[in-house]
Amino acid sequence: MNKKIKIAFIAGLASLFVACGGEKFPGQPSDTVKVNQSQYTNGNLKEEIPYNSQSRIHGVKRTFFSNGQLQSEEEYKDGKKEGFVKQYFENGQLQLEAQTKNNQYDGQFKSYYDDGKIEAEGTYKNGKYIGAYKFYTSNGNIILEQNYNKDGKKDGIFKTYSPDGALISEEEYKNDLKNGIFRTYRNGAIIDEQKFENGRLIQK
Repeated sequence: MNKKIKIAFIAGLASLFVACGGEKFPGQPSDTVKVNQSQYTNGNLKEEIPYNSQSRIHGVKRTFFSNGQLQSEEEYKDGKKEGFVKQYFENGQLQLEAQTKNNQYDGQFKSYYDDGKIEAEGTYKNGKYIGAYKFYTSNGNIILEQNYNKDGKKDGIFKTYSPDGALISEEEYKNDLKNGIFRTYRNGAIIDEQKFENGRLIQK
């Protein structure tokens, strides 16, 4: 290889290395400087934790089951949970998916049963529920409906259902206080009713 070709070859390698800066740690940000790994006694990977030059967790932290199956993924930025979170069952099905910001849940949240059916869904803001939150049985029936205001306080109608979908109760809240009608049902009929105002029982 003559000198000119050799220089061009080395320059090409250098430019390729710069263009693929993150390839040193696949699936991690380009400013990741190391990834610490630990193993199970059977040799399978147990955990991998990426770090930046300030020795803060930075990138996607992953944990694994002893059989090698992925258990969780959490995105960090400069030492804080910031980005997506995913957790998995040992059978590979997704168990939870959420967004985080400044070490707290912030954004859409969903959890699942091990067959892939949805278990719960809602929205977080600064680590608190906001808006509607719903829980389901493993066969898809809704069992709980909740509502929260922008400050994460109970606000609106809360409903609970039996596993077969029959309404059990309705409750009204305002700014975390009981406010409105509270009803209890049996076989579709109201068996108890109370009225609250600013947390105080005013009618029974």
